Amino acid sequence: MAVTELDLQSFAAFVREQATSGPDLSITELAQEWDAARQRDEVKAAIREGLADIEAGRTRPAREFMAEVREKLDDGIR
Repeated sequence: MAVTELDLQSFAAFVREQATSGPDLSITELAQEWDAARQRDEVKAAIREGLADIEAGRTRPAREFMAEVREKLDDGIR
């Protein structure tokens, strides 16, 4: 994964924040904590997006989806 300028800025801001309010961590520990925080943010965003899809009616029943998958798999076997 390529590191972008935005990634570096985000990490630097995280390090500054941790230096004033967090525990003393090594640079490796800081990088791990920063990455974990980013992953949590991504998961939360995905959950919010999924909930918005549900509220907007952009979903379909699981039974319908699974029937479609089974049909596609059956067609691929024949």
